Amino acid sequence: MRLGVRDRCREALRLLRTAVPFQMATVWAARDGRLVPAVAVGRPLDLLESVPLAGGEGLRAWVFHHGRAVRIPSRGRGFRDSALRGFLAVPLEQGNRKLGVLALARTDSEFTDEEVRRVQEAAGRLARALMREQDGE
Repeated sequence: MRLGVRDRCREALRLLRTAVPFQMATVWAARDGRLVPAVAVGRPLDLLESVPLAGGEGLRAWVFHHGRAVRIPSRGRGFRDSALRGFLAVPLEQGNRKLGVLALARTDSEFTDEEVRRVQEAAGRLARALMREQDGE
């Protein structure tokens, strides 16, 4: 049985959560020049979602446009009235193809350097799943 892209993304997030705990996550997929949520744990996750940045609105657009991860530690409130302690967004790329963004957040602690490395590895698997979908596999 072949898994669809949503199922592959859900499974990748389930596996990632065992290595890097998080409370919220969204796989943002590039579709027709926009980033749309392919899969979310909780509500679709972004920071600065109404702020225009290079490549579109929100931090996800900046990460997508620049191809660079962003890690933000937080000591206070600021995400939909919940205490957010860590936010991490990484680009989903395969070769020269920009496919989306993976955004994670948690309320108990910041993301460590080792966790960022693990998330970037998982981002590679997610990018391959998105690429297969775009290529019609």
